[in-house]
Amino acid sequence: MPKQLEKILIEDYLIEELQKRGWIFVKNEDLEREAISEPLLVSNFKKALLRLNEDLGIGEEEINKVIQEIRLLPVSQEGVKKILYYFKYGIGIKFEKDRVIKTVKIFDFENLENNEFLVSKQVSLKGKEIVRPDILLFVNGIPLIEIECKNPTEIEVSWQDAYFQVKDYEKIVPELYKYLQIGVAIETEARYFPIVPWQKEVSIYEWKEEGKDSIESILEFLRTERILDILRNFLFIREERGEMTKVIARYMQYRATNKIVERVLRN
Repeated sequence: MPKQLEKILIEDYLIEELQKRGWIFVKNEDLEREAISEPLLVSNFKKALLRLNEDLGIGEEEINKVIQEIRLLPVSQEGVKKILYYFKYGIGIKFEKDRVIKTVKIFDFENLENNEFLVSKQVSLKGKEIVRPDILLFVNGIPLIEIECKNPTEIEVSWQDAYFQVKDYEKIVPELYKYLQIGVAIETEARYFPIVPWQKEVSIYEWKEEGKDSIESILEFLRTERILDILRNFLFIREERGEMTKVIARYMQYRATNKIVERVLRN
């Protein structure tokens, strides 16, 4: 079997499994896109903003303000810091008809079904040149997770090659990586890591689930409800000694923290 076909079969397997975990597959040519250089699915994002903030009386004017605010954020450490803050807590927008500032939600962390979870593969994106990430996961039209795959039949490659490919893409299409929060590298094993474009290397982790191998475990990590939980509660900007980075929880930290919360709520 040709090597490229092997890789395609891996991508197809992952997409099939992701659909069992809450993601909806859309072919790259069927995504509602404004341009090859635009990472946002603007139409999907607009619909999500309207759906999630209907109680605020949000209209076209306020939605356009949100989109403009996000698009104009610089591709820099401060821009990445601010966009993660917006993802977690929403964006303060002035509603002219009420003459007050209201917080517009980008994601609904309380009601999972209010969000739209899409997965697509080989989506072309143009920066300094054109790249095609293997798999992209979008929530409410925003690209949040990239999965890069390598062929497990090639002895000379590993998940590390997939990781380095993500780091290369960060330099080529920086606008995409302003939004992306988590990278996943897969070969015979899988690893996940925070997207931190200004760092040459970041901390890389393996998610573990009892009785499951590395790839099955990462698929559990990528469940829709878990990804929103991680985005809200387990992914942070950390500033230390004048340096900024992004940190993400390891599987044991995630489980221990949620058990403590459950215990407190129960008692």
